[in-house]
Amino acid sequence: MSVNGGDKPFCACSTPAGTAGLAVIRVSGAGCCELISSCVRVLRASGNRTGISLSEVKGYEAAYAEFVNPDTNTVVDKVVVVRFEDPHSYTGDEMIEISCHGGDAVRQEILRVLYQVGIRPAEPGEFTKRAFINGKMDLSEAEAVMKVIGASSERALKAANSQLYGKLSKRLETIEDKLYKTMALIEMIVEFPEHDDTPENTEQVATSCHDCERELNLLAASYGRGKMLSESMKVVLLGLPNSGKSTLLNSIAGYERAIVTEIPGTTRDTLELSVNVDGIPVTLTDTAGIRDTSDVVEEIGVKRAVMAANEADLILCLIAPDTMPQDVEILLKDTDVYRTKAVFTKSDIGDNPYKEDILKVLADKGISDSIAISAPNGINIDALKDLIVECYNNAGGLISDEVIVINARHKNLLNSAAAKLLEAANVCEMGIGVDIASSVIRSALDDIGDITGKTVSSELADTIFSEFCIGK
Repeated sequence: MSVNGGDKPFCACSTPAGTAGLAVIRVSGAGCCELISSCVRVLRASGNRTGISLSEVKGYEAAYAEFVNPDTNTVVDKVVVVRFEDPHSYTGDEMIEISCHGGDAVRQEILRVLYQVGIRPAEPGEFTKRAFINGKMDLSEAEAVMKVIGASSERALKAANSQLYGKLSKRLETIEDKLYKTMALIEMIVEFPEHDDTPENTEQVATSCHDCERELNLLAASYGRGKMLSESMKVVLLGLPNSGKSTLLNSIAGYERAIVTEIPGTTRDTLELSVNVDGIPVTLTDTAGIRDTSDVVEEIGVKRAVMAANEADLILCLIAPDTMPQDVEILLKDTDVYRTKAVFTKSDIGDNPYKEDILKVLADKGISDSIAISAPNGINIDALKDLIVECYNNAGGLISDEVIVINARHKNLLNSAAAKLLEAANVCEMGIGVDIASSVIRSALDDIGDITGKTVSSELADTIFSEFCIGK
């Protein structure tokens, strides 16, 4: 696994670009404290110098200091410096954190001086990469760091923290232990066939493979929910012009996000809104009303509406009181009915006179769930949100949210390992030979190891960490 600059200490600003009250600059690597000592003058609370060097400051204690340019002896900023001793730091190496004022000029000048005294710029994700290399966290935990940073809801944060604190790793370790015991049993069967090559032992191998396969498939299936948490659940509002899509979007948003008029075709493009529904990050998309039109711009909007619906996790098909059964047929023509819920809008002005016929059309399409709402009056909006939560809960995987796979790479590896274990079980059940099953199980273990980093190649690890932000 490559680390540019060898063992040379590295640094980066860990807080976002832009003006802020404070910024944090991290430095890590053996000898970094000695290199920085020439730039740091430790101060008393009164502002007078203490006369002690940075290396004399106790580990894990904050020191008030001046950060200076040693070439010119000029003060860049007054800062707070914390020294972390190896191996008890984020990276597992010696570390320094400098809290300075959050202006761009201050940060850039401190970084420039650090480069000047022999500290190199950090690569993307290098702090977390060092933590992985030094055994502070496994690869799945390291990957969760960026998911924690990017979490946009309570559930997303909980899922990311679950992975960061090793719950996925512990689940995989349990599966690995069972597979290693199965490998040991196979070894006994191969080495001592006269004693251990029995139908009971072969059946035990097959059963173990099936058990682990099911567990891996459950974990992989949880990515249905994990993807919604890490990338946002996509909910699309689909309907005829003036069916109440924009009004519903505004009702959920709590403010006038979309323009609402009685003129058909007011919404001509997709309009996205990020909302939080019971801790689930949701991207709610308003779309152009579905109808035949000679207006070129509106026609493009209709095509984009259909495209958005095809990419949605949930389609809310809005049916106004004046919607006809044949209109519903048109609305559902290009949509996935398994991801569609019917929403009867404007219930405050009365039911659709063709509601029973429309319900039959919906039933014929396989849509049994429907709800009546009035967005302006807030009628059944909470029940509509419950439909969104229900869609999330039905996305698959484990019953609880304790362990949710939030990374597509992990999901693909879990599917691959599960398929191999099914193959190994089939080999045993067909009487082909447990020795063949052994090599297939080994390959499945390699897939699991690619998740935790036990068997991951240095090239893949470098690729993963290159997608991190600089400073993390």
